[in-house]
Amino acid sequence: MATSRTIKNRIRSTKSIQQITKAMQAVSAVKMRKSESAAITSRPYAISALEILKNIRQAMKEEDLQYSKLTRENKVKKICLVVVTSDKGLAGSFNTNVLKRAQQFIKSHTGEQYDNVKVDIVAVGKRGRDFLKKRGLTIIDEFLGSGDFVTTAETLPISFLLHEQFLKNEYDEVTIIYTNFISAMKQNVVVRKILPVTPKALEEITKHIIPEHGLYAGMPQAVDNAIAPSSIVRQYIYEPSPAIVLDKLIKTLVDIEVHQSILEANASEHSSRMIAMKSASDNAKELIGDLRITYNKVRQAQITKELTEISAGAEALA
Repeated sequence: MATSRTIKNRIRSTKSIQQITKAMQAVSAVKMRKSESAAITSRPYAISALEILKNIRQAMKEEDLQYSKLTRENKVKKICLVVVTSDKGLAGSFNTNVLKRAQQFIKSHTGEQYDNVKVDIVAVGKRGRDFLKKRGLTIIDEFLGSGDFVTTAETLPISFLLHEQFLKNEYDEVTIIYTNFISAMKQNVVVRKILPVTPKALEEITKHIIPEHGLYAGMPQAVDNAIAPSSIVRQYIYEPSPAIVLDKLIKTLVDIEVHQSILEANASEHSSRMIAMKSASDNAKELIGDLRITYNKVRQAQITKELTEISAGAEALA
């Protein structure tokens, strides 16, 4: 059995860990509220952009749509996969779930049975970069520090890289994997194609915009209006040309969706870390209680032993 001094040292070290986890929980709670607010308040803007794109697509002829490379679907030979993880650990299963889904995606799109499609990675977050690099995957670019991104200026380099690579025909498809924020207790990993932009892709985008609870929980009607065909087709005059206007709008939409995905992932990361640190603090508290009981038992045994030795000595002298 451990000595009382050893148990006291374990109690002291566990208390120190508990203080650290409580502090991390408080910091994550503040960051989560900030990221959640940024993610949720930007959702109506994303829906408005989708509605504008829907109106323009309906007003344009099919041959005009084919002019835009960002809407043209080709046979998929190369895929750019954007994997959004965190830079730091201690976030529960946040990174594990994303990386597991990324591995499943890569496995389901590569190999002879899939015509040897090549998948390259854009790593957003240090954890994902290190994990995928160790497995021999090609990392074409990396973006670190995204856990504190809140403005579009901070996420524009990511979206710019994606549509520029797509326009150069470097990739036939761009897909993003991130964690969608639903509530503080629930987050889902989402796999979504963002390029080329198609009606099906727009439905996938809007499907993950609606929160289950809170101020914007009543957005389904707005989303339905944004993606559903409308009997009223607005007439537009295009300057300089429909293709250029559509390309500009789609680029803006991609910027918005990448930004929205990063915000959702940030809120999910801080929420997951807050829950993980709360569990760690509760476990530390429980462990301290168990150690105190053990300490009292050891101390009681020592006192009993000492009393027995004193009594035995007294009897011997008598």
